Amino acid sequence: MSDYIYQPLKNATEDIRLLKLTFDIRQALGRANVNPLVGQLKNYSLPLTTLSKRQRMLRVALLPSFNALSYVWGNPARTHEITIDNKRLGITGNLHKALRDIQRDAIGDVYVWADAICICQDDLTERSAQILLMREVYHAASDVRIWLGSPTEEGRRCLKFIADLTGNYGPEESDMVPSEESKFEEIFVEGLLISTAGIVRTGYGFGQSLVEITDVLDSDVRDDKAEMLLDPDAILSLHHDTIQTLVEWKPHSRHFKTVQDEDFVFIANLIDHELIQSCTWFERMWVVQELGASNNASILGYGKSVNWESFLRAVYFLNYSLAAPVNNIRKLTGLEKIRQGWNNGKRQPLRDLIRECRYRNATDPRDNIFSLLGMMGDTMNTFLMPDYTKSVSEVYANATFHFIEQSGSLDPLCGWQSLGRREQLPSWIPDYSLNQDLAASPLVPIDGRESIFTASGHDHRSKYMALDQQELKHFWTHLPTSGLCIDTIAMLSDPLPEDVPFGSIEHMWHSTISSSGGLLDGFTKDVQSYLEDISSVVSMYSKYWGSLDQFSKHLQSVSIKSPLTARLPKSSKSTDRLSKHSQSTDQLARFSPPTGKPSLYFEPKKSDSFLHAIYILDAYLQSLLCGRISTTERLTKDDIQKFMSLNLPADTADPERESFLAKVCNALGAGMTRRCMAVTKEGYIGAIPQEAQQGDLICVLFGCSVPVVLRKRIGGEYLFIGECYLHGFMDSEAIVFQVKGEFQVQKFVLC
Repeated sequence: MSDYIYQPLKNATEDIRLLKLTFDIRQALGRANVNPLVGQLKNYSLPLTTLSKRQRMLRVALLPSFNALSYVWGNPARTHEITIDNKRLGITGNLHKALRDIQRDAIGDVYVWADAICICQDDLTERSAQILLMREVYHAASDVRIWLGSPTEEGRRCLKFIADLTGNYGPEESDMVPSEESKFEEIFVEGLLISTAGIVRTGYGFGQSLVEITDVLDSDVRDDKAEMLLDPDAILSLHHDTIQTLVEWKPHSRHFKTVQDEDFVFIANLIDHELIQSCTWFERMWVVQELGASNNASILGYGKSVNWESFLRAVYFLNYSLAAPVNNIRKLTGLEKIRQGWNNGKRQPLRDLIRECRYRNATDPRDNIFSLLGMMGDTMNTFLMPDYTKSVSEVYANATFHFIEQSGSLDPLCGWQSLGRREQLPSWIPDYSLNQDLAASPLVPIDGRESIFTASGHDHRSKYMALDQQELKHFWTHLPTSGLCIDTIAMLSDPLPEDVPFGSIEHMWHSTISSSGGLLDGFTKDVQSYLEDISSVVSMYSKYWGSLDQFSKHLQSVSIKSPLTARLPKSSKSTDRLSKHSQSTDQLARFSPPTGKPSLYFEPKKSDSFLHAIYILDAYLQSLLCGRISTTERLTKDDIQKFMSLNLPADTADPERESFLAKVCNALGAGMTRRCMAVTKEGYIGAIPQEAQQGDLICVLFGCSVPVVLRKRIGGEYLFIGECYLHGFMDSEAIVFQVKGEFQVQKFVLC
């Protein structure tokens, strides 16, 4: 038998192929000696959401009811075959098993859309065009069949529990193994009833049912009717609504009685392990769109089947109503939030979707972008158009250009994981294939909010002046920027593993400050004592956070006495001058900077020695938390006072105290984890990326709300290392120094 050769689609931007999978009575009856997989490929036009309602109705009428398969490719080797139009086509083992399960669940020939068969994988042009149709395929499908994997006894038990709890029974849910005679009768009777009703799910007759037609024609999913959620509160509202609906669900008492003798904690752990954690389907990038665009979805595998809604309800009922935790529940929440949003015309920006799917994987790294295009609220443009002839680097570059143009800033370059980056990827382009949960806590907002920092000011310098699209696309490996060079890194702490408690990180940072050359020269031992106070307090918070119960037993009556803010000498004049260094541009402009280098806070002159001491202590403490008490709040003097004086009793019933403790511990962890303490040549103090090195530059780039670390290359170009916190330069201070003539604008071409 010769190999199957694909015939080109008439219009790859509108047409698709459907596999008409031949019914196998032996497979349906559960016999071992089944026939080989056989089918035909037929072309159809999709009822695109971009078409008029009349055009879509005509196409729906001609489109057979079909199943869209959502599965994991697994081993790419084509170790199995399917006969297509009397020709041989190689397929993967996972696809072969999934098609067998669909075939077993059918009552006749069934139409299936499976990417590895219905798209010519060797035709890059066709693949690129079909990418934009993926959401239309899964939205038009009568059922999206989620294939989780090969049957296991534990998996069967989980799905049976879900079916019993929710009452989601199907013919295959019977505990009894049907006889061949009863199975044959079931197939015959069900097929007869379906034929009589005129709703032919096997693909003959008038397309899809009226309910399915209504779903496909739903106007909420049209791009011109959809709304892009730019307001973070709107996204949070969508998240809340998704969870609330699921949490409020309760099973019928009759159904609950069938499972009431189960060990709910055990079954919750089993579901978490067997159906979520161990299933690579939940880690796959493409499932976001495949499930997100669906009207109906069901989980197929393990020899059983339940619909998606029943699966969600059971998991949330266990987790919230029965207090039986399902640890990976967030993976379900994220998927359902996107699904509910898309089907109700509420789309998230692409940048938010990438963050939402930060732990997912794709076989082809380009699909970390392409797989989300159908779900985004962004308007399609030349930067985002899928093209498999482009390299991973160019695809990621174009996506980054889009984010820069969309935001008018360079903030989209910041806050991404950098360890394990692709070597060929230009330094300024984020590696969107990495797990962003492993990145340092971003200093820029990642949810569309306004940044709490304004390093590049409030005027035109706060915006990135981009080149035109054609020029950027032509020179996509480089990004031209301009800004101000603040200083050079002179000393930095050693990087520590991410699982090290923040108390241990602070100990390393403290050692760096204490050994930083002349930074503390000329000061009394009180300054060192104050630094020791900070370390002691952070150590206590770290112990409290790491082992609360044990900490409570040993420190029931411990109080952090003599807070730093109480021990510092009183000097309203110096304190006022220091506070002005972290205020708005207008206030800073009234404070005349020194001539020459901006070393007002760092030269240990007699007249400035007290101010220098204040700066060191304040800069060190602020750097521990990167100037924040949360991702949306700056660290204030009141926060510092409370931070340094808070008692840590073994047991407290004060919710406000507990809330502040958690807030502080989270802020300390976010501020120090995956960062290093740095001291510059002029004595500035801050928190920088772990990848930074001695001699790197700290700069403020126009259009970026936070300072960044750059590394100059021999050719005069610069590597982008990452964003940083540099105390005293987070609120437009560098712009003031530029206005006063202390800093000069420079060009920085990032490569």
